[in-house]
Amino acid sequence: MPTNHVWVALREEIAALSAVLNTLAQPQFELPTNCPPWTLEELAIHTAASVALRDALPSAEPGSVPSSAADYYRRPERGTSQYRQRNVDRTVELAARLRAQTSPARWFDEVTRDAMTKLGDDDLDRIVLISQRSAMRLADWVLTRVISVAAHGLDVALTLGRPPWTTAEALAVIRPVFVELIGAEPPASLGWDDHALLATATGRRALTAEEQTLLGPLRERIPVLS
Repeated sequence: MPTNHVWVALREEIAALSAVLNTLAQPQFELPTNCPPWTLEELAIHTAASVALRDALPSAEPGSVPSSAADYYRRPERGTSQYRQRNVDRTVELAARLRAQTSPARWFDEVTRDAMTKLGDDDLDRIVLISQRSAMRLADWVLTRVISVAAHGLDVALTLGRPPWTTAEALAVIRPVFVELIGAEPPASLGWDDHALLATATGRRALTAEEQTLLGPLRERIPVLS
């Protein structure tokens, strides 16, 4: 996958979500989402925060073996209740602070625009240190941000009762990560396109009984993230 593709995918996916958020009235941001206990306001803020960059990520030590985007989602702590609760609490606190200062859509735009500016000046082949714990190629970290914006964009669509708007650019770079996490290409007999794979692999759509049968042992690996 050419490095530049993930940068383009992130830019396009952010723009697609921004276009929707900027059409919403304040009462819509108070809607509950399928990511309880977050409201749509809190979900939008969490999504922006997941992309935010205060500074360029530090370079990893020379000789560090970088983890892949799939490895990022295999981290054991991601499946713990403590990890999830920290995410919930941080987002609720941040939303409460921002509420009197700005709108969710405006903050989303400001934060993501700043992040894209920083990324545009960086070398996506650089090996960086993520949260002081693991080395990743910057392009692979950006790919995890594409997944974050795409998955939460799907949450926004579900909350609003709208068809998903996930971009072709995002779907193209996301698919290999999900296939690696599942352990194989989903059987062709499922008839899944990339939209269906995104929704099912992230737990936004439950497997049917027939799909579970067709998947066989692979069904135990879905969803690959939540």
